[in-house]
Amino acid sequence: LDIYLIGMGVACIKVQEYADINVGNAFFAYVMMTLLTLVTLIHLNLNQLWERFYPRTQPKTSPYEMKLCCACHYTGLPDARGRCPRCHTTLHARQPYSLQKTWAALIAAIVMLFPANMLPISILYVNGVRMEDTIFSGVVSLATSGNIPIAAIVFIASILVPFTKVIVMLFLLISIQFKTQHSLKTRMRLLRLVTWIGRWSMLDLFVIALMMSLVNRDQLLSFTMGPAAFYFGAAVFLTILAVEWLDSRLIWDAHATGNAEYTD
Repeated sequence: LDIYLIGMGVACIKVQEYADINVGNAFFAYVMMTLLTLVTLIHLNLNQLWERFYPRTQPKTSPYEMKLCCACHYTGLPDARGRCPRCHTTLHARQPYSLQKTWAALIAAIVMLFPANMLPISILYVNGVRMEDTIFSGVVSLATSGNIPIAAIVFIASILVPFTKVIVMLFLLISIQFKTQHSLKTRMRLLRLVTWIGRWSMLDLFVIALMMSLVNRDQLLSFTMGPAAFYFGAAVFLTILAVEWLDSRLIWDAHATGNAEYTD
């Protein structure tokens, strides 16, 4: 909701060059709903909810025999079918093919980012004249028109965040593959960072969707998405999958193995 709210602001700033924009009462209601939703999510503790509605006693066994459920964060022994006794998700010591799936999604995202930044992402028809904008040219046009803060937000969300995610994920995967001796805390913080910032890459897609719904006056003024929108959306989706598929416990395993080899 918060990203969509910023997308509405960016779309309104782009549309105001061609039409007058007035804020209605529903906008203030949406802002209040966004703020209340954010406060609710901040104070919501999923682990407490699981413990309250589906309490489970901790089994008295060796810690090496217990497994962690990545869905409900229950730590214990699997049932007879190898599932979590609380949410019935299949338990694994490590997620199967985590590295392979993460590498595949990340490489595909890197391939998609090239046409996403080179092809036009938005096409505007003004009195029959076709005007195309890439992601970068859209940022430049916002900056030259005096909307530097909005241009900075779009640049961070649409250019800086996707490339930062790719670089961080490459660093994490290489450190796992080669069992490097980098700081464990730093790597875990980087993983949490890319998990949190991933959704902000959707800002440009929200702006395009809003512009398509707001700007439609047939031959006089019309807005449509360019071919880069598909590639950009695919790149965002693939980077989100790459982060989700990476089992963070592999970072701990690589660190422990690297320390053991260094000690030997």
